[in-house]
Amino acid sequence: MLKIKDLKVEVGDTEILRGVNLEVKQGEIHAVMGPNGSGKSTLAKVLAGDPGYNITGGSVSYKGEDLFELEPDERSRAGIFLAFQYPSEITGVTIQNFLRTALNARLDEEIPVFKFYTLLKEKLNLLQLDESFATRYLNDGFSG
Repeated sequence: MLKIKDLKVEVGDTEILRGVNLEVKQGEIHAVMGPNGSGKSTLAKVLAGDPGYNITGGSVSYKGEDLFELEPDERSRAGIFLAFQYPSEITGVTIQNFLRTALNARLDEEIPVFKFYTLLKEKLNLLQLDESFATRYLNDGFSG
């Protein structure tokens, strides 16, 4: 699903990643661990398409496609993106309104309100989440 081969990345004149190799197959879960400054965030940002990093070698394929041929928004739609560890609380914006706005931004035609709420209820039930979760304010009371 994700294949990283001999990935080399630098920022300015400093090489941060020096030949990273990783393969993640469908259904596998991997954790990237290491001390501060070892390149974990650099790897994540490069995969997400942050333009502040210079890729000097190697390749990355995602689902058989050259990841570096995709723009950051295309990578996001494919499922590669960064989320904040400590997201900001946004009082007044409910999770359901945020999700509907995000979904509509990706659709060619806006999803009607009642159709969205039916879909949301289905997904909440699938995840075994209480429906009241959707009416909470965005990130209110969330931990990292």
